[in-house]
Amino acid sequence: MDDSGSAASAREAVDFDHETPEHAKHWPEQFREIRETHPRAWTNNYGGFWVATKFKDIINIAQRRDAFSTHKDYDRETGAVKGGLTIPTLPGFRSIPNESESPEWDGVRNFLNHRFSPKAVERRREKTRHLCAALIDLVIEKGEFDIVEDLTNPLPALVTMDIFGFPLHEWRLFADPFHKMVYTPESDPGFMDTIRGLDYFKQRVDEEIEIRRKKPSDDLLGYLAAGTIDGKPLDYNRIQDIAFNIVSGGVDTTTALTSNTLLHLSRHPKDKQRLIDEPELMPVATEEFVRYFSPIHGLARNAKQDVTVDGWDIKAGERVLLAYSAGNRDPEVFADPEHVKLDRMPNRHVGFGAGHHRCLGSFLARMMFDSMMREVLTRIPDYKVVEDKILPYTSVAKVNGWIHIPATFTPGKKVGAKIE
Repeated sequence: MDDSGSAASAREAVDFDHETPEHAKHWPEQFREIRETHPRAWTNNYGGFWVATKFKDIINIAQRRDAFSTHKDYDRETGAVKGGLTIPTLPGFRSIPNESESPEWDGVRNFLNHRFSPKAVERRREKTRHLCAALIDLVIEKGEFDIVEDLTNPLPALVTMDIFGFPLHEWRLFADPFHKMVYTPESDPGFMDTIRGLDYFKQRVDEEIEIRRKKPSDDLLGYLAAGTIDGKPLDYNRIQDIAFNIVSGGVDTTTALTSNTLLHLSRHPKDKQRLIDEPELMPVATEEFVRYFSPIHGLARNAKQDVTVDGWDIKAGERVLLAYSAGNRDPEVFADPEHVKLDRMPNRHVGFGAGHHRCLGSFLARMMFDSMMREVLTRIPDYKVVEDKILPYTSVAKVNGWIHIPATFTPGKKVGAKIE
């Protein structure tokens, strides 16, 4: 297949399945080969879909709101699903606003924007730092911890719980099902049990909304309970879909980004020491880690009509996987893309997506990442990952992350922070 996307080459399928353990282990090499030989690849898996691996194609498709959609049809009675952002399509929820289009998208996104603005996020920084300190306090006298289990999974969950107004002690009941969902492929026999594990989340959302409709509050659940979009109150189904979007979009992605980064710094002590010596470099380095690790591996677009994008013919109804992790290593855009450069500038990555569906929580993710990184590099700077005990995700189709990353360090003293 050549770059033209011509009809003659349109169905020359490649062997590509992003849900397999093989892809999880070797995705950089697989994407590099596809980008170099079949940059507009077609695979017959999951009903057939295109794979966009070049940065330019990803941007061009993401910006074509007229021709491509993220809309998802989901029948709550039958469980039938079609479209949406994931390939294969994830059952159980619509993720709103991500899996919607105008005018629905505009109403929901405008309703949520100010709750996730830079100013709103900044007001949460002190509480987030306190929660980070409390998590480190739980392990600092032991001299060992699991980066995922003890820090990068609980912190985003706790912050998200606090934003919603849920009791913080329930964080694991929320985080664990979402965490497992993203690395369990649909072909896994336990996949549906994992999806059913989200029923508790639905139940608690409904319970808390009922409470807030009787007793208003200023947290996000209170905002959803009392809010209106286009003059209409939000019903329980829409609130569940919005809540699912916020939790699924923010919890495990930040977990994956921070886990990958801390593992990288353990393996590259010069990079770690530079960030310790130059803490002012962290904002720039953050963008590089987002680019390099691309925690959101890729998301789909669905063609609403026959369309040609820069010579690429895509038929109505066909799906395209925008492989952000491939685009973020496109050598036509990024010099020496297979290596981390802490001071890389400019850095036009698509780690938070592209187009109008760009991540709602990107400012929040950066803030949580920054808080965790500074806490670790300040209080346990000599941490070292136990390489023979790390356990990666078996599927990175949704998020590129880790199940376990044990590490050791020189024990230290608590600062007295509590999770409350």
